[in-house]
Amino acid sequence: MRKLTGNTEIEESLQKLDRLTQEEARMASAESLKVTHNVDAKVRDVEGKVEDVQDDVQDVGNKVQNVDGRVQDVQGDVHDVCNKVEDVSDKVQDVDNKVQGIGNDVNDISGQVREGNRSLSL
Repeated sequence: MRKLTGNTEIEESLQKLDRLTQEEARMASAESLKVTHNVDAKVRDVEGKVEDVQDDVQDVGNKVQNVDGRVQDVQGDVHDVCNKVEDVSDKVQDVDNKVQGIGNDVNDISGQVREGNRSLSL
């Protein structure tokens, strides 16, 4: 069996290569950890924004409920106005009927006056 010359050099080179490989792995791990921290910070930022949006949505929901309550109030007011308009319409109809009755009475009186005038002229 022949012994390789420079066997020590090869071993030293392999050890250096191993150290460099380990150092590169540590650097890659450190870079990966740095990226992970950046992603984590961004995820937390997004989470905060989502919570803000949820609060805004809840505020909008509350405002919609307030508007809904006001619309219901307006509907009630419109219903009341409609009832009052119907009452006024009924009263106007009563007045129209009374005016019609007075008109009929005036016509009757006018007819009676004419008949009285004819009787007097004869």
